[in-house]
Amino acid sequence: MTPTILTIRRASRRQTTVGKISIDDVQLGMVPGQDVSGQNGMVLAARGTPLSEEHLRALRAFGVRYVDVADGGTAAGVEDAAEAAAENEARCREMLRPRFAALDLSTAFGKEVFDLAVRRAADCVISENLDLDAFQDAPLLSTLPPEQHLFGARGIAPDSLVTGEVELATLPEIYVRLLRALHSENTSAQELAGIIGRDPSLTAKLLKLVNSPHFASRTPVDTILRAVSMVGQTELTSLILGLAALSSFSDIAPGLCDMRAFWRHAAACGTYAGLLAGFCPGAAGERVFVGGLLHDIGQLVILRKLPAAAGRALLLSRVECLPISEAETAVLGFDHAAVGRVLLARWNFPDTLADMAANHHKPDGRPESRETALVHIADILATAWAWPAFGGAPVPALHEKAWASLGLSETVLAEVAATGDNRIREIESVFFTESTGLAQ
Repeated sequence: MTPTILTIRRASRRQTTVGKISIDDVQLGMVPGQDVSGQNGMVLAARGTPLSEEHLRALRAFGVRYVDVADGGTAAGVEDAAEAAAENEARCREMLRPRFAALDLSTAFGKEVFDLAVRRAADCVISENLDLDAFQDAPLLSTLPPEQHLFGARGIAPDSLVTGEVELATLPEIYVRLLRALHSENTSAQELAGIIGRDPSLTAKLLKLVNSPHFASRTPVDTILRAVSMVGQTELTSLILGLAALSSFSDIAPGLCDMRAFWRHAAACGTYAGLLAGFCPGAAGERVFVGGLLHDIGQLVILRKLPAAAGRALLLSRVECLPISEAETAVLGFDHAAVGRVLLARWNFPDTLADMAANHHKPDGRPESRETALVHIADILATAWAWPAFGGAPVPALHEKAWASLGLSETVLAEVAATGDNRIREIESVFFTESTGLAQ
């Protein structure tokens, strides 16, 4: 365990509150004497955690005016904590840098994303009393992927993965009936609620989603009829399609992939895409949320049909610090985005969702493709800010024209990061339960 971590940890245990000081007077490295929360109750800075620049941006974004500061009993305590925090942050910066090889850190966007990733990782190291040496010495992958003699197989086309003798899971009949009803102008909310209510699993997931912070409902939504009325038919169509698609892959063997990490990334990408859409007038927040959930669905097809090749691509990605799409292309000749397009097209999903899956790594940057650009940016953020941060997936490159097409400032990223954490946990819980794993 590093001395830096121990120093900070001891300081946090002996803190005494000095009193409230103005947010304008708070300095980097100061330590809150108690949790600092926004108006919605979300903890923005935990008691005992030295404040980083990300903390200060979030506090200002949420209108916090005063902070109770602790100093460990002496003014030197604040200085010691600040020095230890700076050393810890510098080490996290060094350890994270290889994962960001594909992202241009000289740009304002790249610098902000990387700086936020460093601060978030440094805060987690301190708050969880983690040993950075253990992360640094850990292997890139715990085991080698299976069936290495199959790694050289090539000549496969994306279409072949969603057809053939072993047919990919089709959409359950209830979703087919729902889609017919949703596309009918004469369908009432009561009729939709009746169809949904026949599937207990879909009912539970839909109610859990609409009661999550993503929808910010002021009162609990306890009936499907109210959910249909609140969400609206267009948005409900997207949500149902997303749940249907993801539910079709609940049987992926745990040994092939860390499915918890996969769904966490999907939830993060959907959440960040929805939050970013809030800054872009005219963007459909619910549609890009579902686009974020589905953006990597092609990976699940590859895992199911070509597990050995998927394993080789993962290993290549981690060893060479290549984004997974580049590693898949090197192994297969195409990536999961191409497979996602074919799958969603065969399932007759809307072109907008298919485009988000197909082009989230290489959006064209045109104004009419802003929703795909939002998923592209959200995918970068979800990868960059994932925890555990060390040894994680390499961060994809930024398409500059796509970022420019959104007309956003890098200053919104800190707010997106601060707001997203709780929402991601809620969305992830729709797909997982602590006792049973993947929700059916």
